[in-house]
Amino acid sequence: MKRTLFIFCLAVSALPARAGLWEAVCAVESGGNPRAVGDRGADGVYRAAGIAQIWARTVADINRFAGTKYTLNDRFDPVKSKQMFNLYVEHYGKGRSVEFKARLWNGGPKLATQNETLSYWRKIQKHL
Repeated sequence: MKRTLFIFCLAVSALPARAGLWEAVCAVESGGNPRAVGDRGADGVYRAAGIAQIWARTVADINRFAGTKYTLNDRFDPVKSKQMFNLYVEHYGKGRSVEFKARLWNGGPKLATQNETLSYWRKIQKHL
């Protein structure tokens, strides 16, 4: 398993110029590191984690609308992270553009079309 994660990390960190949305998100969010830990909440608990920097509230939301049972530790598994990513962007962005889905991942449904997510979209575009 560790070797698989290592190989996956190398593959994501050496992204080609034309990658898909998932690969671009992984590059921007964690540089392809499935063990990355990011944003810390006011309570001192890390909230964004894993290759796609998934927040605890995002895991809870996915479990709610998809009827799944993902755990916070699943954020560190690239395969489960990709599953959660796909569930989320298809739930809130079904039929929408790649830009909308990228901005949705960054700001959630309420900020996907707001100025706050434009700089994130520009970062993603560099990997697509």
